[in-house]
Amino acid sequence: MDFPRSLQIQTQSFCNGRCSICPYTVVSKKLDQGTMEWDLFVKIAQELSLEPLLSKVLFELHNEPLLDKRIFEWVKYIKTISPDKRCAIVTNGELLDRFTSSEIIQSNLDSLVISLNAHSKEIYEITNNGLDYNKVMNNVSHLLSNQSMRSKIKLSFVLTAQNRHDVYQARRYWTKSGIKTRVFDIENRGGALDNYQSIRPKNRYYGRTLLLKGWRRLMSSTRGILGCELPFRQMCILFNGDVILCCHDWNRATIVGNVRTSSLKEIWNSEKMNEIRRLIVKKRYEQINSCKECSFIR
Repeated sequence: MDFPRSLQIQTQSFCNGRCSICPYTVVSKKLDQGTMEWDLFVKIAQELSLEPLLSKVLFELHNEPLLDKRIFEWVKYIKTISPDKRCAIVTNGELLDRFTSSEIIQSNLDSLVISLNAHSKEIYEITNNGLDYNKVMNNVSHLLSNQSMRSKIKLSFVLTAQNRHDVYQARRYWTKSGIKTRVFDIENRGGALDNYQSIRPKNRYYGRTLLLKGWRRLMSSTRGILGCELPFRQMCILFNGDVILCCHDWNRATIVGNVRTSSLKEIWNSEKMNEIRRLIVKKRYEQINSCKECSFIR
């Protein structure tokens, strides 16, 4: 395994929502919190710039990225030294009014994904407790009024038993408006959602395009052979430099290295990572702390 195809970076570990579908709402109270130092970020950015196999950098990892006022400066830094890498931010959208459209555009961000998870105010406030529906929707409308921003935006929805019909309405509404959307079923990767059985949809979401349906079938086949594919293609770095096994390792149960003391490539190709991959291929998930209760491989 030479290098991951995508990298998730947590520039700071804080979040402003208490979403019912996010395990971090609960586990964050017992975890260390902090902010990434610039020197550490520069080390990461310079290393990834040398890796042609890495194609995507995501600013989304157990946090709300826009709480970090430096976020678009950091995106700009990566795009300056690595213009070939796609950069994306996933946000709940409440803090978008902290930044101007020009600031976002000048960072050369490729994609801004806004997690709405609902269409109506009633369902939104149930799903995204602690967030302001009117403010989020005003922020979305303001950005969409800018033609240059419009092409960068994608609206995201996690499907649960509670918001199912609302999400269908949302997707129809935004698609008719020419806005890109994505919908996926909630999963309990890492096993951190105690209420998973009560909120998971009884049936899979079938409103996808043929391309997405084909991708899901391919991933399902891959899972049958390899088990979970994430440790084979994705790397996740916390604010303090710790590298966790999986983006859904909410409890930070499996730390495979730290980028302060090792290079990205050394961690990715370490004996610890390779042993975990061997266990996954052999379906010995019970021997991996962050995989024991994961719904994805069941």
